[in-house]
Amino acid sequence: MADRRDDFVIAIRYALLKKGAKQKFSLFFLITLSILVITLDKLSTPFILSTRAVLNDVVYEVSVVASVPGKFISYLGQIKKNHFNIINKNTILEEEIEILKLNRYDNLFLKTENENLQRVLDLTRTKFEVDEVVILAKVILDQESPYLKSLLINKGTKDDIVKGMTVFSKGYMIGMIVESNFITARVLLVTDLNSKIPVIIQDTNINAILTGKGKKRDLDLDYLPDEFILEAEKVIYTSGKDGFIKPGLLVAKTYLNKKNEIKIKSLADPKQALIIQVTNGQLKR
Repeated sequence: MADRRDDFVIAIRYALLKKGAKQKFSLFFLITLSILVITLDKLSTPFILSTRAVLNDVVYEVSVVASVPGKFISYLGQIKKNHFNIINKNTILEEEIEILKLNRYDNLFLKTENENLQRVLDLTRTKFEVDEVVILAKVILDQESPYLKSLLINKGTKDDIVKGMTVFSKGYMIGMIVESNFITARVLLVTDLNSKIPVIIQDTNINAILTGKGKKRDLDLDYLPDEFILEAEKVIYTSGKDGFIKPGLLVAKTYLNKKNEIKIKSLADPKQALIIQVTNGQLKR
C-alpha cells in the first residue's frame, strides 16, 4: 500500500514540477494536496482505489505528452547533425574523386608518352629542367564577349607574375598570362578565339593545335591528319612542342553531344574559377 502511495506522490510531483510545464502551484497547495492524498489512501475504499488508478493514468499520460516536445527537439537536432555530417562527407568524397581523376589523367598521359617514345628507334627522352613557381591569385573580373574570353586577377609583377605564365583551375589548364601590370594581370582563356595551344591526343602520337571558339564545350583541333578519326572520351594534353608550355598538362577532352557528333570541351570551367594557380610553366633545355 505504501508503495502505491509513494508512486502516486512521485507521479504528481513529476507532472507538476517538470521543467517546461510552467505550473505555478504554491508550496502550501502541494502540502495540502499531499496530506489529502495520504488521508484518502488510508481509507482504501473501492472508490478511492478506482479514483487513484484513474488519476495515476492521467498523470502518467500528461507526463508522456509533456516529454514529447523535448524528444522532438532532440530528434530535430540529431537530424540536423546527421545532415551536416553527410554534407561534410560528400565534400570530402568530391575532393577525393577530383584527385583520382587527376591521377588517372596523369597515368593516361604517361602511357601515351611511353608508347610514342617506344616508336623512336633510340628510345631516348628529351630532358627538361622545370622551374616551378606556383602563385595563388583571385579572379576579380570576368571579361567576356562572344569570342574573346579572359580573366583579370589580383596579382601582377610585384608578385613575380609575368607574361607567358600558365594558369590552372582545379588542376586543369585554364589559360595563360598575356598581360601583367603592377598589381593585376590578364589571363587569356583556352576558350578564347586567339588561344593556340600545341597538344597531343590520348593513346595516339597525333599532335595538333587546340584553338578556342568562345565556348567551354566547343573547342577545335587544327592540323589533324586527313585520315585521322577523332574518338570520344579522349583526354587532350599539352605537347610541349613550342618549348614553352610544359607537356602533359590537362587541357580538354572529347565527348559525344546529343547529335552524336564528336566535340571538344575544356576540362576547366572559367565560370567556376574563383581562385586560380599561376606557374611559370616554362621549359629550359
